[in-house]
Amino acid sequence: MSKESAYVTLLTNESYLPGALTLAKKLKTDLKTVHKLIVLLDKSALSDHSIELIEQVYDEIIPIDDKLINAPLAKVVDQLGREELSITFSKLLLWNQHNYDTLIYLDSDTLPLKSLDGLFEKYKDLKSTQIVASPDSGWPDIFNSGVLILKPDPEVFDKLIEFSATDNSTFDGADQGLLNEFFNISSSGSNWLRLPYLFNVTPNYTNAYQYYPALLRFFDQIHLLHFIGKFKPWHAEDILSSDLNNFHNFWWADFNKFYTTDIKSKLLSLPKGEAYNLKFGKYTNAWDSGINPDFISALPPSYSQNPPIFPWEHKEERQPTRVFDDPPSSEIDDSTPVDKVDAKSKSEIETLSSSLSSSKISTKSPPLSKSYGFDKTSDKKFNPDKSLEEVAKLPLKFLTKHKQKKDDN
Repeated sequence: MSKESAYVTLLTNESYLPGALTLAKKLKTDLKTVHKLIVLLDKSALSDHSIELIEQVYDEIIPIDDKLINAPLAKVVDQLGREELSITFSKLLLWNQHNYDTLIYLDSDTLPLKSLDGLFEKYKDLKSTQIVASPDSGWPDIFNSGVLILKPDPEVFDKLIEFSATDNSTFDGADQGLLNEFFNISSSGSNWLRLPYLFNVTPNYTNAYQYYPALLRFFDQIHLLHFIGKFKPWHAEDILSSDLNNFHNFWWADFNKFYTTDIKSKLLSLPKGEAYNLKFGKYTNAWDSGINPDFISALPPSYSQNPPIFPWEHKEERQPTRVFDDPPSSEIDDSTPVDKVDAKSKSEIETLSSSLSSSKISTKSPPLSKSYGFDKTSDKKFNPDKSLEEVAKLPLKFLTKHKQKKDDN
C-alpha cells in the first residue's frame, strides 16, 4: 500500500491563526489541491473556537502538546537547559510523520498564488537525507525554512534530534539555522536541492536585497509569497498604501473572499505575534542619573528638576519689544455696571448697534496696506492687496492652461 503525500503547516499560538486558515482555504478552494492538508497543532495554546475553525479546513490535526514536543527533544532541553527551544524545534517533528511519503511544508504566513501539486511528482524520488528549499533572500547560500519538501523518515528524525543536542547546532537559535547546519553546511550543500526563489518569494519592505527589475520580469511566475518579519498582512489591511509592491493586498483579497465579517472581526482581534509579547524595562537617559542634589537645589527657580543639557534649553526670559497699540488702561473702566450707564452713552450704543445690523457700517477688514507699516523705500513699491488678488487667480490660471493643453491634444 503506497503512502499519501500531503501539505503540512505548523501552528503553536493564536497569533498566526488568520494565516493558517487563509493558507488552507487558498489551497483547497482556489488551487483545488488533491492532496491532504495537515496541521501540527499545539491545542493548549488555542481557544476552542479557534480549534473548530482549524478543524473545518484541515483534513488532519496532529497534536503537539508539551509532552509530545518535549519527549523527543528531551536531550536538547537537558543539554542546553533551554526549554523554549522545544517549541522552536517542533518543526523537526515533520520527519517523524512516517505515515506519509512526501510532505510539502508551508509556514502559516505563506500564500500560494499558483498550484504547487506538481512538486510532489517532480520530487517523488527525493531521498530522506535530502531537503528541497528555496535560497534565503538575505543570504542565498542558506535556504529559507518557510517552504520545505521532505521525506519523513524515523532514522533521519532520530539523527536530527541527536544533532540538535550538540553544541552550535543552530547558528541563528532557531530551526532555519539547525536545518541548514544538518542538510546544507555539514554536507557541503550536497543534501540541499535548490527550489527556485519563485516558490518562496519574501517581500521586503526595507528594500534590502530586493531586486526590483527581476521582480518585474518574473512577477507573473511567482508561485508563493512568504510574509517574513514581524508585520503580517492581518496586522493591518493597508500596511504601506503608497508602496506599489504591496504584496499584502494579495493576502487580504483572499482573506476577504474566504471569511465573513463576523469571523474576521474575531480573527483580527488576535495578538500580533511573538515580538509584541516582549517586555522591556523603562530606559533612562544617562544625564538623568548621578546628579548631585546640592547642585539641583542651587539652581535658579526658573530651571526644571533636571539641569539644561542641550543648547535650546538655555533660554532667557525676555519681555516682548513689540506690542499692539491698545488704548491705555486708564481709559478703560470695566467697573461701571451696565445699569449705571448714562442715557447719552446708551443712546450711542443703540445707534451703533442699529447701524451694524442694517449694514450701514462696513465690517470689512481694512486693506493690508493699512494694517502694516512700510518704512523702507522698496516696501512702498509693494502693494499687498494687488499681490493677494494675483495669487488668488493662480489656481484658475493653472486649470485654464491645463484644459487648453488637453483640448489641443
